[in-house]
Amino acid sequence: MVAIDVDGVLNPDDPRTARQLGYHPHRYDGPAPSGQHVSGEVWLHPDHGTWLRELALNADLVWCTSWGAIAATWIGPRLGLPVDLQVIDVGQSGVRFGRQLKLAGLYRAIGGRPVAVLDDTFGGRDGSEAADRTARGKATLLVPVDGVTGLQRGHIDQVLNWLSRLAIDAQEPYARDEPRTGPTAPQESDEVGDDGGDLSIGDPVLRKSRLLSRKCDTCIFRPGNLMHLSEGRLRDLVAEARRDEGFVICHETLPGYRRPGVKPAICRGFADRYSTQTLQVIERLFGFLEVDPPEKDATPTDGTVPTGDSATGSADPGPAR
Repeated sequence: MVAIDVDGVLNPDDPRTARQLGYHPHRYDGPAPSGQHVSGEVWLHPDHGTWLRELALNADLVWCTSWGAIAATWIGPRLGLPVDLQVIDVGQSGVRFGRQLKLAGLYRAIGGRPVAVLDDTFGGRDGSEAADRTARGKATLLVPVDGVTGLQRGHIDQVLNWLSRLAIDAQEPYARDEPRTGPTAPQESDEVGDDGGDLSIGDPVLRKSRLLSRKCDTCIFRPGNLMHLSEGRLRDLVAEARRDEGFVICHETLPGYRRPGVKPAICRGFADRYSTQTLQVIERLFGFLEVDPPEKDATPTDGTVPTGDSATGSADPGPAR
């Protein structure tokens, strides 16, 4: 997500500088967020709408401003933005005790989703709290904007680079020796399974992540416990995947159970039920490559059919992103 402030970001503080930088004045005559009637000039730049729509190709734009719904209905249309963009109820704004007050409301509203914040005012504690949020698997980027000049192209490029890094992290191989969680990508030594098989779900040519087009015949999400999982095993798999904002790899595509020509793919049963952070990032930035489950009459390459927990021991979610 990209959270957008208005005053100091889209509407600079200094009209003289704004005019020099190509901003255009727009007469506002209507209610303020407080309900009082106000009138005056709002300076908006014609390039800002184009830039923000560029971000919208890879992220959801949300208003995070004391303008509230007026940002969506009055500011947005003048920049060519949709009027139905989400508006975060920020409550109070401004810095108090080292914190930009509206960030608390923003974080509550978006949950664990990655977010970049374009604002002209941050407190001294906001940077460390954003870093802590990132370390807990909730990627957070604070982009300070000079309130005199407003939003500049460099700020947009910074967010685009951040979104690209998120996409690269989401495409990293997902090694699953023991359950692994955390905000960082696996190292090179972690990119293979126990038997040396590659556990990457990314297609290196199409730059998409493989997702089964339908559930495999023994999907752990089909009724009847077809994989004979021990009691509570499925619940634990789902809980860990959702906690880590990851996913589950289909057991029939794992190394050691791999059919000839079959490569690891995300379990369709899990993807149909849960929309984790990693799955959202992959879908929005790259999309999925849907592949059919292995043929029903094919046999595993090692000549054995895993049962019970051994069939899902490596089908844990990838690292949190």
